[in-house]
Amino acid sequence: MNSSIQEQHQEVGFICEEAGPPGVFGVFEDDGKTGYLYIYEPEGRGVLNHLRVYVRGPLIVVTENDVNVEWSSDLSKCGVRIWGKLRGIINLQTTQEGRVLLESRDTPGIGDPEWLKGFN
Repeated sequence: MNSSIQEQHQEVGFICEEAGPPGVFGVFEDDGKTGYLYIYEPEGRGVLNHLRVYVRGPLIVVTENDVNVEWSSDLSKCGVRIWGKLRGIINLQTTQEGRVLLESRDTPGIGDPEWLKGFN
């Protein structure tokens, strides 16, 4: 295996978070193998819900700079934007999950207007 491919497959992890409603955070974690979005309540019940967004591979090399965790304007949904597109959303009120499993940089983002409601 050449060195550039080996570098792409190194286990590198990172965490991004964004505060939501009082006491709740939206967190994106890349553990070096898989990328997850989850809703976390540090002073309460811990992880409330989680959603797998990708599994790392030759076409999926995501860095912390590629990721933005954000909340809908009414704080009812938390989403993760990767490479400029919403890839996963968790509805805090209904616990429903919406996602497009990321398979390459060209994988389209979530397109359903109801899921996108409240995100810029």
